[in-house]
Amino acid sequence: MTVTEFLGQAVSILGMLFAMISFQCKKNRVFFTLQALSGASFAASFFILGNNVAACLNMFNILRGWAFGFAPQKSKKYFALLTAALYIGATVITYDPDSVALWLTLLILSAQLVGTTVMFIGDPGTIRIAQIGYMSPAWMVNNVIHFNLGGILCEAFNMASSVIAMIRFRREWFGGKEKE
Repeated sequence: MTVTEFLGQAVSILGMLFAMISFQCKKNRVFFTLQALSGASFAASFFILGNNVAACLNMFNILRGWAFGFAPQKSKKYFALLTAALYIGATVITYDPDSVALWLTLLILSAQLVGTTVMFIGDPGTIRIAQIGYMSPAWMVNNVIHFNLGGILCEAFNMASSVIAMIRFRREWFGGKEKE
């Protein structure tokens, strides 16, 4: 492993730590701030490791984190649309057919668009279902193909955490009844 690869992997682990800590936060502002820091760390990691599309998509997570954590409620719709446009534009601009397969690029782009949509909706159950069913698996594929250790561990943690949350909060989120 080269020094550059080691640095890229170390920064990805930092991003994973920010993401893991964010799930412990009760306040949306703190949650989205830590998610933005996670996105910044993963963006740096992907740039260092040469995965430019993934780097740009994560870079715009900073804007998404700010918008959903701090922007006035009435402007969140516009930030969601702006973020989606930035994701699409960045994907088109940074896509390199010689280094990344189109299907993989579209997979992670769609994961970001789904993530932005469910964050805008703001329903915790819907967010967890999307996390388990699409967003994390899509990013896991990218992280395995491009070997990003922090990303692999982060998505495994995201899925496990989402399953645990769905079990713990099933009654509140899904109207289910707890076992008596």
